[in-house]
Amino acid sequence: MAPRQPRARAFLRGLIRFVALIAVAGGTGVALGAGLSQLADEDAVAPGVSDAPTSGSTVLTGVATSVAPNPPPPPATATTTTAGALGQVDVRVLGAILHPAGTAEGKRRRRARLTMRVQAINESGSTVTIATPVLAVGSVRIRTDAAAETAATRLGELAAGETKTVTLRFELQGEATEKVTIDRRARVVIAGRALAFRLTVGAPVEPPS
Repeated sequence: MAPRQPRARAFLRGLIRFVALIAVAGGTGVALGAGLSQLADEDAVAPGVSDAPTSGSTVLTGVATSVAPNPPPPPATATTTTAGALGQVDVRVLGAILHPAGTAEGKRRRRARLTMRVQAINESGSTVTIATPVLAVGSVRIRTDAAAETAATRLGELAAGETKTVTLRFELQGEATEKVTIDRRARVVIAGRALAFRLTVGAPVEPPS
């Protein structure tokens, strides 16, 4: 059936032109002749080529414009902040010394006393309160010796801009004493931060005579 299509189109074009010529020559419809001639010209398309869009196709009209892609979002800025005035307290370990027990009972229990000089500077604009420091020796946690606590051994409350230097005192025994004696170092947690420090081993603590 496909080969017959060009012949049918040619016959139709010839017939339309013939009718158009008769209409023009007879003076009965110049407009009719022009319209038929235009119809014949529009029908004259290349064989096998359709001037109508096929089903499922998309016809784009108008002027094509270039659209820039959306710019990528700016990279997130990582910020680190410390909440509260406690984060503005500068703490330093000035020195630490370990005194093993000098008595027979103290040696058997492997007891020792650790004294540490600590300085704290409140660089914030408000008063802060520092909790009781904690000594960390391996997995063991030891608070300051409450029995020996005085104004000279307690950081406690610091006014804005105040600098305080105190001597902390810790009582150790068992594996904590053995470990710190061998390692000669430990950590102390003060004002929410852990400070590593080195220590020296002093003379044994002798009972009062």
